[in-house]
Amino acid sequence: MRKQFIFDPQKETATAYLTRMSPVLGALRNDGASVANQQLVSSIGSEEQKEIENEMCKALEKTICTETRRVIKMTPGRLDDYEDDYKNELRIDILKEIHKFNNPAYLEGTQTYSIDAFVRARTRGVTKKIIGMKRERKEYQMKRESHVKKIMAALHMENGSTVFKVEDIFKNQHLANDSMELSMDQIWNVMAAMEDASYLEDLTDYEANYKEKKFDSVEQQEIIKEFMKDMSAYPEYEMYIYRQSLRLRLDETTNKEIACDRRLIDMCKAAPEACDKVIYERIVIERPKSGIAPNSEFEEYVSTTYIETTYRRIDRNIRSAFVKKSLDETDMLAILNHLINM
Repeated sequence: MRKQFIFDPQKETATAYLTRMSPVLGALRNDGASVANQQLVSSIGSEEQKEIENEMCKALEKTICTETRRVIKMTPGRLDDYEDDYKNELRIDILKEIHKFNNPAYLEGTQTYSIDAFVRARTRGVTKKIIGMKRERKEYQMKRESHVKKIMAALHMENGSTVFKVEDIFKNQHLANDSMELSMDQIWNVMAAMEDASYLEDLTDYEANYKEKKFDSVEQQEIIKEFMKDMSAYPEYEMYIYRQSLRLRLDETTNKEIACDRRLIDMCKAAPEACDKVIYERIVIERPKSGIAPNSEFEEYVSTTYIETTYRRIDRNIRSAFVKKSLDETDMLAILNHLINM
């Protein structure tokens, strides 16, 4: 591989290297958007292209390790034995998109992104995939289940349905507000899996209630409006935590994404009563085999303990409010599902 394609951290930052190389790799991959020196691109063979891809991944390795450690730390006991699998899946996922890093062909205006943001944006999908691996469920199965559950929640909100036919789900897939379209056979398979007892062991409280309980119809729209007024009594950052927590529980992932959410961090820092919940932590990265001295970086995130206690407090209060209003708990799921997907 030519010297100009090699990542040398002594001469160039990882960000600068990846920004320089991403248009070249995009052009090599024939993405139809990247602009690079065509004479240079045409001189690069398939073997050298693979070496370039590996070199670009090497420039991201530090952040991949840091993000993996952060996810493992924020999911205590859930992914401890899957650290190597997590790193590998994250590398694979990043490799598919690495040519887009600060590539002008994929940027809006002059905004660029840090390596941390680029890698972190891909951890959610990887986390879901590894959890599915742990539970011996494939990623596509988890996505299909989430799709069907959203439709069920929306139908319950609209007409109080408690029994769902395959045909009902098939005809109302637009209510999920996602890009997925399932056949009737696929929907039948998902619903059959949801009937399985082993599936119920993996459901959140809300999902189990939704699956097992008999519901009363949602009352008049005025009651829903009153419910929304009750929610407005909470500070914006707390309601954001609650909504995001409920969303992530439905999507079968973790609190990690909420903790690192830039919007939440900024909201908490701006609120005197919540600014102390933002944590600044120094992470030391050691490389004993490489002989390189340990280095460190600081990470910023909202306390996951605070996120969990806030979610549980608001959840408990809202459950109580629903009982007082004679509304079923699942009505809350349906309403929030509708709002989250607006």
